[in-house]
Amino acid sequence: MKQLNLFFLIIFLAFSTMAKADFNDGVVAYVMGDYDKAFTTMQSLAETSDHGFAQYYVGMMYLKGQGVEQDYKLAGEWFRKASEKNIPQAQYKLGNLYFTGRGVPKDYEFAYVWYSVGAAHDHQLSKQSIDKAKDKLSNEELTEADKLIVSYTEKYGPKEDVDPSQPINISNE
Repeated sequence: MKQLNLFFLIIFLAFSTMAKADFNDGVVAYVMGDYDKAFTTMQSLAETSDHGFAQYYVGMMYLKGQGVEQDYKLAGEWFRKASEKNIPQAQYKLGNLYFTGRGVPKDYEFAYVWYSVGAAHDHQLSKQSIDKAKDKLSNEELTEADKLIVSYTEKYGPKEDVDPSQPINISNE
């Protein structure tokens, strides 16, 4: 039984290491402008490993039409997946899509909610965007959105195992 557990541990570590290497390869390709390679790498990780940052990058590539045809709807779907993995940059981008109605229905409440969840991570662009969405809401909408923010922040906000003094920097916002 110990040998079986050791076997599974070795397999897990091997796949974990491969996923990190693939992600790094994808980021390098993205930064170097090799969007076809970046997309292929990130999409594979996003789908097979459920990798939140890979999901964010796939969303960015659909948003900007890098390596794929621009598609706001698919960008929104990938940003949602990454947002549900607690990625504040994706939460901000999803908020923007709701604010403008690109790829998702225009919805100032959801824009306000996602900006607020991103801001809970101390994401500066999210913090700066809260008021523009909040100003579009009626008092009733604001009350409902504030309730949703509590729930979403519990699910998708900062977690205790993440060091809040070490923000995650992704330079392509």
